[in-house]
Amino acid sequence: MKRQNYSLIILLIALIICLGVFWFQFNNDVATFIVINQTEVPENGSFSGMLMDSYGNGIPNKTITFHKPGYELGTLVDVITNDDGGFIIENVKYLPDAGIDNYYGDFTFSGDDKYQGCAYEGNITVIPN
Repeated sequence: MKRQNYSLIILLIALIICLGVFWFQFNNDVATFIVINQTEVPENGSFSGMLMDSYGNGIPNKTITFHKPGYELGTLVDVITNDDGGFIIENVKYLPDAGIDNYYGDFTFSGDDKYQGCAYEGNITVIPN
């Protein structure tokens, strides 16, 4: 075989390997993160967030679990991301009797077969009217 043919075969193999690595990274065990647009919100207001993959794309139709103010130890609630990966928490409540649990926080995505789970470490403080 000519030297040119060997070079072509090597380039073709390298291309196949690169495409395989890209496909695997994009389709398996992709890292995720949650972004929330504010840290304080007035009572009866709303705030939004987004579940994104490591490529900056929103992840649609996934469940985000979070803590909302509640009596005793608070309440865990689920919200589903929209077609763009966003979610909105509306009509936030301030409960004076909730004490230190009077916040929205502990936002988590548990992950699935394609995406790794993640958590938002911050809290969203509700400011009473």
